[in-house]
Amino acid sequence: MRIIETINKMIKPDPSKTTVVMLSAACCIPGMAGFDEQAKKIVEQAIIETGANAQLKVVAATTAMFGGGVSRKVMGELMTMFNQGKMVAPAILINGEVISYGVPTLDLMKETLNKLPKKNKNE
Repeated sequence: MRIIETINKMIKPDPSKTTVVMLSAACCIPGMAGFDEQAKKIVEQAIIETGANAQLKVVAATTAMFGGGVSRKVMGELMTMFNQGKMVAPAILINGEVISYGVPTLDLMKETLNKLPKKNKNE
């Protein structure tokens, strides 16, 4: 039973935590994978350092295009920027709001996460 519980936790985000969404374009542009890895490390480090009650969820651009984890409004804005030649991925969203286009800085992530509730001491 433990294996199933572990898999479910990996698939289903914990509703008691704020979900930080990283929109990845590596599915469409494999060369973006390195940027995704950099952004992922920064977000995870910021979550740890701030003690924010948050979790990271990576969403592929193709999944997001079909309604998976990113609003149509945000996807429209990202597509407009992309068509203008701007680097928009990976995009980092918290509570549906884009806080970073491209690889975020650790300072930006920590500043933003510090505004979120902290983890319970028992976690």
